[in-house]
Amino acid sequence: MKKNLLSVIFSSEMKMKKPFLLLGLMIMLSAVTVISAAASSLTEVQQRRITGKVTDATTGELLPGVTIVIKGTTTGVASDIDGTFSLDIPSGNVILQFTSVGYRMKEVAVGNSNIVNVALESDVTMIEELVVVGYGFKKKRDLTGSIASVSAEDIAATPVKDVLSVLQGRASGVLVTSNSGAPGDGITVRVRGNSSLNSGNEPLYVIDGVPVESNSLSSLNGYDSHGLNPLSEINPGDIESIEVLKDAASTAIYGSRAANGVILITTKRGKEGKPKVSLNFFTGFSQITRKLGVLNATQWRQVIIDSYANLDRYNNATTPTEPHWTAIDSLNPMNSGDVDWQSVMYRTAMQNQIELSVQGGSQDAKYAFSTSYLDQDGIFLASNYRRITSRLNTDFKVSKKLTIGQNISFTNGVNNRINAGGTGNLSLVQSILVRPPVYSLTYPDGSPIYYFNGKRNPVGMAEECTHLNTVNRVIGNQYLEYNIIEGLMFRTNLSIDFISMKEDEFYPTTVDYRAGYNWGAVRSRTNSTWANENYLTYNKTFSGVHNFGAMAGFSMQEWKMQTTGLDGLYFVSDNIRTLNGAGTISNQAVNTTEEHAMLSYYGRVTYNFEGRYLFEANIRADGSSRFGEENRFGYFPSASAAWRFSDESFSKGLTFLSDGKIRFSVGQGGNEAIPNYVSGGGFSVGTNYLTYSGASPAVMPNQALKWEVTTQYNLGLDLAMFNSRVTFVSDFYIKNTSDLLFAVPIPETTGFGFITRNIGDIKNRGMEFSLITINLDKAFKWTSQFNIGFNDNEVVSLPQEVLTNGYIQNGTYHILQEGQPIGTFYGWKFLGVYSRDEDNVDQVRYGSATGKVFKGGDIIWDDLNDDNIIDDADKQIIGNAQPLFSGGFNNDFSYKNFGLNIFFQFCYGNDIYSNLNSMRNWVFAYNNVSTDALNRWREQGDVTDYPAPVRNDPMRNEYLRVSDRWVEDGSYMRLKNITFSYTIPSDITSKVGISNLRAYVSGQNLITWTHYTGYDPEVNSFSGLQVGVDDGAYPQSRTVIFGLNVEF
Repeated sequence: MKKNLLSVIFSSEMKMKKPFLLLGLMIMLSAVTVISAAASSLTEVQQRRITGKVTDATTGELLPGVTIVIKGTTTGVASDIDGTFSLDIPSGNVILQFTSVGYRMKEVAVGNSNIVNVALESDVTMIEELVVVGYGFKKKRDLTGSIASVSAEDIAATPVKDVLSVLQGRASGVLVTSNSGAPGDGITVRVRGNSSLNSGNEPLYVIDGVPVESNSLSSLNGYDSHGLNPLSEINPGDIESIEVLKDAASTAIYGSRAANGVILITTKRGKEGKPKVSLNFFTGFSQITRKLGVLNATQWRQVIIDSYANLDRYNNATTPTEPHWTAIDSLNPMNSGDVDWQSVMYRTAMQNQIELSVQGGSQDAKYAFSTSYLDQDGIFLASNYRRITSRLNTDFKVSKKLTIGQNISFTNGVNNRINAGGTGNLSLVQSILVRPPVYSLTYPDGSPIYYFNGKRNPVGMAEECTHLNTVNRVIGNQYLEYNIIEGLMFRTNLSIDFISMKEDEFYPTTVDYRAGYNWGAVRSRTNSTWANENYLTYNKTFSGVHNFGAMAGFSMQEWKMQTTGLDGLYFVSDNIRTLNGAGTISNQAVNTTEEHAMLSYYGRVTYNFEGRYLFEANIRADGSSRFGEENRFGYFPSASAAWRFSDESFSKGLTFLSDGKIRFSVGQGGNEAIPNYVSGGGFSVGTNYLTYSGASPAVMPNQALKWEVTTQYNLGLDLAMFNSRVTFVSDFYIKNTSDLLFAVPIPETTGFGFITRNIGDIKNRGMEFSLITINLDKAFKWTSQFNIGFNDNEVVSLPQEVLTNGYIQNGTYHILQEGQPIGTFYGWKFLGVYSRDEDNVDQVRYGSATGKVFKGGDIIWDDLNDDNIIDDADKQIIGNAQPLFSGGFNNDFSYKNFGLNIFFQFCYGNDIYSNLNSMRNWVFAYNNVSTDALNRWREQGDVTDYPAPVRNDPMRNEYLRVSDRWVEDGSYMRLKNITFSYTIPSDITSKVGISNLRAYVSGQNLITWTHYTGYDPEVNSFSGLQVGVDDGAYPQSRTVIFGLNVEF
C-alpha cells in the first residue's frame, strides 16, 4: 500500500487537513459577510470640514507635503505649498496624525474646533520603523540580525511588472540578474553569493507567511537554458513591503531552506476607515537599447569569397574553388536582398496595465481587495505576455481574544514566447545576426520565403511557430489568532500554493526543409504546496526595563508535482496542432508524479534591557523525506546579540550621534535541494523485456546522505547621526558551506552514471554598506539612498576522486576548482593574429605534432606548456563571472507638488563569456559576421586582431574553441529608472470627489555605461552554476511609461 510521504516523517498530521479546509471556508464566508455590513454602515457617518496649517516648530516655516490622516483610517490629505490643508472628518472624537519625513509624528485631538494649526518638531524616525521577521514583526532599531527592506513607496517610485525586479540594486548583498529581457522570463537572485554546487542557490520566498514555489516549472523552453519566472505572477502593486533576511540570526528560524537567504513579501491589508479606492493606470512602449553591427550585402559577399580563398590557401590548392552561388549571384530574387534582419525582427513594443484596489473596514473587520490586468508586448516580433491578478485580504476580530482572517490571490498568465536563446538553427537572437543579408524576405509576389539554403526565415519562426505557456495560480492563507492571556498568543494557519501550467509547442512544415515534416509537444504540470503552521508567542515586560519574548511552534509542509505530456511528429496539417493530429507519438517518459514532505519544530527566545542590551536565540529542526532515516532531521541553531552604545553615559557627549548599535550573530542554515528520491534510489520505466513491461535501477541509492550546512558569522554596525538625518548600516560576514550535495560520476561498470554524495566546502565572505541621508527637508526636499555589497566566493575543497586534471568540468565554459570561485571560465588564451607566416618562429601546430602549422591570418594561442602544440593541455583560467561589488544609488526630490526619482544601478568586476559574439564572428559556411570583420586579416603583413575567415574553420580559430577572445568586462552602471511626477492640488481634486491625483512619466534602462559589446551586460543565459554566459539571450529593452494614480 502506498504511504503518504508526510506519514513517513510523522503519521498523524495529515488527518488535520480536512478540518482546516472546512474551517477556512467558514472563515472566508464570515469575513465577507461582516465586511459588507461594515462597509455599508460607514457610508452613513455624518461629516464636517476642518482647515488648518502646518509649520516647523523651530523656524515657523510653512511645511508643504505633510501627510494628515484620520487615525485608524486611510482617509487623509497632504498640505499644500503654503502649508495649509482642509479635510472632511466624521463627527465624534477624531484624532489626526501629522507625518512628514524629517519630523516627529504628531497626534492632535480635533474636538469641536474647525481650525487645527500644528507645529511639527524636527526628527527622523527611520530607524524606529517596524520590519517583518520570521513569524512576527520587530522594531528596526531592535534588530540583532541583518535585514534589508524595500517599502511600498520604493515600489511605487519604480513602476515594474514583476516583484523580483523591485529588489535590483536596492538591497546590499543581493545580486539580481535578469536572465533575459523577455516578458515574464526568469530572474536569478543571489543573497551573499553561491553557497551550493547542486544549483540549490535560490533564496526562500514567503508571501504573507506562505512559502511559495520559486523554481521555474516550465519545461518546453526551446534552446533557452532557463525557464519562466514564477514570481512574475505577483502584482507588485499589491506589495506593502519586502524584507530580505541575510544573516543566520534572521534566517535560522526557517532552517533547511534558509541557507541562501529568505525574502519575505508582505501584501497590503485593510485599515479601519471608509473605503479607499485606488485606480492606477499606465501605458508605455519599449525598444531595444541598441543594435549590433553586422555586414551589409556587399561586405558579406566579399567575406564569403575571402573564406573560400583562405581555404584554398590552407589546402595548398592549385585551382581556385568557386564560391557558392549565393555569394556571387545577386540577380536571383531569393538572393538579391540587403535585409537588416534586426530592424525586421525588433519592434517598438506597447504595454498597458490597469489596477483597481479597495481598502477599508471597521474596527472589527478590515479588507483589502485588488485586481489588475497587464498586457505587455515583447520587443521581439510576436512575443507577448498577458496577466490577470486578483487578491483579497481580510481580517475579522471575532472577540477581544479571537481574530481570524485570510489572504487569497489568483493569477492567470498567458505568455506567447519565442525561441530566443541558444545557438541552434531555431534560436532567433543569433539567427538574425548570422543570417546573410542577401537572403530575401519574400518572393517577388510578396509571399514569404520560409526556408532557404540551410537557414530558416526568422519571421516565419516567430509568427508561424507556437510557444505558448498558460498558468493559473492560487496562493491562499487562512489564519486564526487567539490571545490566551495578556502577552500570550496562539496562531495557526493553513496555506496552499497551487500552480497549473500548460505548455504548447509546434513547428509547422513551412519552417522546415523536409517536405511534410512538422512537430510539436504539449506539457501539463500541476504543482501544489500546502503547509500548516502552529505556534505560540509570548511577550512580557518586567519592571519596565526587562523585555522578554519567546516563540515555539511546529509546521508541516508537503509538495506534489504531476507532469503529463507527449511529443508528436508528422501532423496531418499545420492547422491541427493538437496531438490527436500527430502521426507519431513519443516521449511517454515525461509523465511523472513527484512528492516531498517536511516536518519542522522551531523556537525563539529574545531579551533586551532598556533597548540597550539585546539578545536572541533561534533553533529549528527539519525532517525531510529526501533523506534516509538516519539523517532525516537536521538541526539549525543561531544566536545574536547587540549593544546600543549610544545609550551609554560615555556617548552623551556625542551630540551628533542619534543612535548607535553593534550587532553580532552566528548560526546555521541548511539545504536539501536534491531530487526527491535520491537517498532511496530510483528506477527507470520503459526498459521492457520481450513483450513485458519493465523497470530498471537508474539512480544509485545513498542512505548516508546528510544535510548541506551553511554556517554564517555576521558583524554589523548601525548608526544614526545628526538628528537621524544620516543613517548608516554596515555588515561584515563569513559564510561557510560544508557537506556539499553533489552528483559524483562513478564508473559505468556499476550500472549507474553517478551517485549523490556529500563532498567539499564553499566560502563566501564580504562587506555590505547602506547609507540613507536627508539632504534637504524644507520646501525643497532631497533624500538619498546608497548601498553597495562586496562578495568573495571560493570553492575551498573538493575530493580528489571527483577531479579530472585538478578540476570538475561544469558545462562548456566553466570549471569548479579549489581556490577559485564558482563561475570560473576555462579555455584557451588569445594573444593576437600572426601577421606573416614566418612570425610563427616555433612552428606551433594545431592538435598534434603532425598537425598543420599556424600561418599568417591564424590566431596566436598561448602555448601554456611550451610544447609547440595547441591542444587541451593549453587550456587555462580565462575569466570569472563573479562581480567584485554591486549596488544602487537612489535620489528622491520633491518641491511643492512635483516629484522626481532617479535611480542608478551598478555592477563591477564580473566577466561575461559572450558566446553570442563568438557565433556572430564565425563565418563557417555562409554566416554573416560583425562589422569587426572589416578589419580582418587579408594578406601577408596585415597587423590586426581579427583573423582571416576560413570556410569551415579547419584550424579552429573560432569553431568550438572556448577562448578569452570572447571574455569581456561585464561591468556596468545603468540609469535604471527616472520618474517625474506631479500631484494635482487637493483643493482642486476634492471638488470632484478625488482625494489624490498623481500623473507621472517614467523611463527605465534609459542609459547604460559599459564596455560590453553584446546587446546588454545584464545577462545570464544558463540556470544554476553556469553564470555569466551570453548565449544569445532575448535583449533588454528601454522603456518609457506614462501613468496616472487616482485615489477616491
